[in-house]
Amino acid sequence: MEYAMRNLIIALTLAAPTVAHSTGMYQCEPIAAEAWLTEAELTELMVAEGWTVNRMKKDGGCWEVYGNMPDGKRVEAYFHPETGEVLLINQRGRILFRADD
Repeated sequence: MEYAMRNLIIALTLAAPTVAHSTGMYQCEPIAAEAWLTEAELTELMVAEGWTVNRMKKDGGCWEVYGNMPDGKRVEAYFHPETGEVLLINQRGRILFRADD
């Protein structure tokens, strides 16, 4: 019986959904999923401003983008999910811009 109970606990632990964790670089306020800009919409806004987008993902309730700024600097940047506002720009561990500073 003890063996069966242990196996059940292990099975339930492995089957439990995992929570996506953010890197902690920046946290956005919660926004309803339907209000978020799509990847295509944010990319279009960024390209219009001279950015190059290499990849993006959702992180910390924000869009996290890896790419190049208009001046060519390769950066990791966080954007507001609804407005596309630049919130944080990081280059190799050095903060270049933070909206709430």
